Amino acid sequence: MNGQKRYTVRYREPSSRRIENCYYAGDAFEARILAMEAIPYIKAHPHSIDLIRCEEFK
Repeated sequence: MNGQKRYTVRYREPSSRRIENCYYAGDAFEARILAMEAIPYIKAHPHSIDLIRCEEFK
């Protein structure tokens, strides 16, 4: 996992419930792509993502 950080991706379901998942990625864009590959709802509704946050502390 060289150069990868932990990112939290948060999205809203149709019921407006917020769901968060964590992914190890090189940057926020890669975390978004990983979330889209892992969760069919996000793939169909990419604008449902409302937060991508890096969890690594310096």
